[in-house]
Amino acid sequence: MPNFNFAGTFYNNIPKSPKISGRMVSSKTAKNIILTGSFDKPQARRLGAELLDWLARHTRVVADNLDNRLDFADLPEADFLVVLGGDGTILATVRALCDKQLPIIGVNVGKLGFLAEFSIDQLKQYFPQIVADPKLISRRIMLSCRISGPERPQEYNAVAVNELAVSAGTPFRMIEISISIAEEHLALCAGDGLIVATPTGSTAYNLSAGGPILMSTLAAAVITPVAAHSLSFRPVVVNLDKPIIIRCRENQPAGAAHYGVAAIDGQTTINLKSKDEIIITQAPPRFLLVQNPHQGQWRLLNTKLHWGASPQYNRPPEK
Repeated sequence: MPNFNFAGTFYNNIPKSPKISGRMVSSKTAKNIILTGSFDKPQARRLGAELLDWLARHTRVVADNLDNRLDFADLPEADFLVVLGGDGTILATVRALCDKQLPIIGVNVGKLGFLAEFSIDQLKQYFPQIVADPKLISRRIMLSCRISGPERPQEYNAVAVNELAVSAGTPFRMIEISISIAEEHLALCAGDGLIVATPTGSTAYNLSAGGPILMSTLAAAVITPVAAHSLSFRPVVVNLDKPIIIRCRENQPAGAAHYGVAAIDGQTTINLKSKDEIIITQAPPRFLLVQNPHQGQWRLLNTKLHWGASPQYNRPPEK
């Protein structure tokens, strides 16, 4: 996981009307930008410094975390947040923003870059269009996850961008999980665990577990078992007008330290206690992701994951 050292440098000396190559930047391009990322590695710091310099010459950079901390609870007013890193960096940033979401421009320097849709060159090439076209901002749901129980002194609350996953944890026994929609029982899942994913997260852990791909702007969630000990339990897509309620059955050995583990976006884990209840609803804020103007969701799936690609047939050479 990236080690965030969010920092803030304010550019009071940047003119209100920056110039590019001797000409004034249009008001549509001169937006207030925050640059953030995981800059603990030398290469990342070098790329971050180069991108910061480029942004400062093409728009207004109001804060960055290259050298000092950024307080996500008290950010300066901004139009966009440029995140340099991989998808994990974006997930952590979105959760840090809480209910103060900003449109995120993801610049990929990670492995896959499914949410980080832009390379540095693409960001520079499409920047005027990116900051001027509000139709490129994809509004996506997140999950509000509340964990409470009689043995838990304080209720735990978190927001999931991709998914909440429940597993047995160590010693990795089979876990039994009861799932309800509101108070209507849906299923009892016995296996390695359960995933409740957003449409954004449907192409992450959910996809690896055999769940379906959802259109990213749907207001729905997919419930997917992980290695279910059943031939009949299959993923199900539900809307979020009613809460999803998860309870772990008490099948752990006596004196167990926990009765399961909940993981938020694969980055934060919470030990579940006896009689804990997880209530999942749609979070009030939306995750705002700026999309690449030349690469929609389905083309991105094809490019990054080779989804829907044709078999590599051996064809006779053309004459």
